[in-house]
Amino acid sequence: MKISRILKQNSQLPGPAPFHIHSIQSLLERNKEGEAPLFFDDMYLIIWIIKGVVEISIDTNKLLINENVVLYVKPGQLFSMGVDEDARGYMISFAKDFVDLTEITLAGLFHPSHFNRNDFIPIIHIWGDAITSMVSFADNMIQEFNSVLDLRSDILKGYLKIFLIYLCRQLQQERQGNYWSRRSDLVNLFLARLEKHYASKKMVKEYAEILGVSPSYLNGVVKNLSGHTASHHIQQRIVLEAKRRVLHEGYTLKETAYDLGFGDPAHFSKYFKNCSGINFTNFKKGFSM
Repeated sequence: MKISRILKQNSQLPGPAPFHIHSIQSLLERNKEGEAPLFFDDMYLIIWIIKGVVEISIDTNKLLINENVVLYVKPGQLFSMGVDEDARGYMISFAKDFVDLTEITLAGLFHPSHFNRNDFIPIIHIWGDAITSMVSFADNMIQEFNSVLDLRSDILKGYLKIFLIYLCRQLQQERQGNYWSRRSDLVNLFLARLEKHYASKKMVKEYAEILGVSPSYLNGVVKNLSGHTASHHIQQRIVLEAKRRVLHEGYTLKETAYDLGFGDPAHFSKYFKNCSGINFTNFKKGFSM
């Protein structure tokens, strides 16, 4: 299923016009019944993916989002999202003036300086006990949103403010140390996946898809912590394996190329030289003499 923003007045939807909340599961059910979900260009949109991997497109940037990640879309940004059947989570949209985002507590949440420059799409990871609490508030918001009781708009504002405060806490934790720990975990995961897939996956974007981050973000994090980009690590791991095949097995250029997933030996020869600084044939001769 694909969810997109549309340029349309939001007053046509039922419920309090400045605020809407839906579970992703309910949107999937509505889509099966032929009812396309609507989200509006003039409202903030918060997407929380609890389960599954979802492809997000904001303006010209694309990213695969994995579980327990929250991201937001500002008014005016183009947005679309591809959702699989097993995805679970929530989508919350609200008008600019529905809650006071200028309050000190909330003002920093939507400030771009709080996110790494490599993050084209600002995301917040949700961890620990906060998940249970935030699910509870999201479910309460859905229940209140679907009610017809008096003062529901006031109650929704209160629930939403508490939900946003939980997001502020998660963001603060990332900035106070857990952020770097998780970056270290990302690098370790990348290197583990590289060790497993170096013969079949040679592009940063392939590993980024597995890890649920953007290629530029993965490159930036890996470079910050290791001193080299993810693409450099991929190249050097392939070159290392090629050298091992030559040294221990006596592989030819053609055998090495095919064994490492290169369909064209000439292409592999150029790749080897560019990444290692030495011609493959000369390397092999140097160790066969």
